[in-house]
Amino acid sequence: MEVKSRSNSGIISCLVILLLFGGYFWLNRGYGEVSPDTYQFSKALYSACLKKSDEHLSKIEELLDESDESSLPSNERIWLTQITQLAKSGDWESAARKAKRMMEDQVKY
Repeated sequence: MEVKSRSNSGIISCLVILLLFGGYFWLNRGYGEVSPDTYQFSKALYSACLKKSDEHLSKIEELLDESDESSLPSNERIWLTQITQLAKSGDWESAARKAKRMMEDQVKY
C-alpha cells in the first residue's frame, strides 16, 4: 500500500508542475498578430504612457470610441481599452509594458 501511495503522489506532483508550467505560458502568450489600426493604437498608447500624458490618453480614448468594427476587431478593442484603463488608474508602467508587448508581438523573428 505504501509503494502505491508514493507513486500516486509522484504522478500528482508531476501533473501539478506541468499545469503550473503550462498556465504560466498560457498567461504570458502575448497578443499575437493584430490589425494595422490596433498596432497604431498600441504605438500611441506606449508613447502616452511613457510621457504619462492624460491629454494623449484622452485623445486615444476618443479615437477608440470613433473607430469602427471593420478596422478594429472587438477583442483588440478590449485589449486596448484595458491598457487605457490601466494607464488611467495611474499604472503607467504596466500599461506601457502591455502596449510594448503588443507591438513586439508583431515582429517576426
